[in-house]
Amino acid sequence: MQTKHNTIFVLMPDNSRLEVSYYCKQTAAKQKETELIIQLHDCICRLKIDESICNSPNELEHLVHKKVLNTRGHLCE
Repeated sequence: MQTKHNTIFVLMPDNSRLEVSYYCKQTAAKQKETELIIQLHDCICRLKIDESICNSPNELEHLVHKKVLNTRGHLCE
């Protein structure tokens, strides 16, 4: 199962805005784990998350915001 692509804007501490795309992709049929794919510019970040997070849009968006802010917008490094 793959969720639809979502796009959000993340406001960085320096007041710049970054456009971030993300979606969930199921890794295996019998696992409760899902892969969260986050794309920022040409960088792609893959995170293993619990499937229940993908079913909660607010929680998923919060996770994406937190990841982009924690990496200061540099997902490739």
